[in-house]
This record gives sequence, structure tokens and C-alpha cells, in this order.
Amino acid sequence: MNTTLSAKEKNNRAELFRLMQENPDLPVFPIVDGEIAGEICEYWLGTWGVARVDEYIIALGNERGEMFIKGNSNVLEVLARYLSDDEFNALTVESCRSRYNNLPWKKAIIVYIDLPKEIGRLVCHDKF
Repeated sequence: MNTTLSAKEKNNRAELFRLMQENPDLPVFPIVDGEIAGEICEYWLGTWGVARVDEYIIALGNERGEMFIKGNSNVLEVLARYLSDDEFNALTVESCRSRYNNLPWKKAIIVYIDLPKEIGRLVCHDKF
């Protein structure tokens, strides 16, 4: 496997570090590509993807919480998961966008962890 960073990965990493320096009070959330996390093991190999400041919300309506990122989430899906059934069913088409925008979104630095291009199969790594 090539151990040098590509120009794209260097730029992604530099942008993440810049965002962290400019926003030291924001949490950083790595969002891992599903192809990486699909294996049953403790750690996975990934590469630095795009990083940006965005807003997120965690819907706790199911047995497990679901995190939604405002910049790339479906309005109706978020409302259906976050609101109670009664609140969701009371929405009108006109009120959906306003209700979505007024949810208690929180800011964070979101960094996408992508599938490495150099390898065809991921090897799991146990805890140290």
C-alpha cells in the first residue's frame, strides 16, 4: 500500500486542521463510509475525506439514535425520525421547511472518512 498522501488527501487534511483552528469550541465528528464500517471488527482503515462546518441533530425516537447532518439530509426523513407521530402527522406541506429549520440543530466540524482507493479488501485491526 502506498504510504504517501495524495494531493487530495493533503488538501482535505489541511482543511480539517484549518477548521479546527478556526473553531476550537466545535466538536469534530468523523463520518465513516459504510463500506469501511461494514466489517465486524474494532478498527478500519480509511482516508481523509472532505471536512466542513455544518449542523447536526440526533433523533432518539428509535431504539438507537440517528444523526442527521443538515447540509445533506432529507427534510421529511429528519422530521419523521425526530418528531413524534402526532407532531409529524400534523405538519402541512407549507410548514415542513420551517419546522425543519427550527429544530435544535447544533454546529460541528464534520469530516468524512472515505474508503481507501489503494486496497481491494479491508483488513480489520483489533484494539491495541
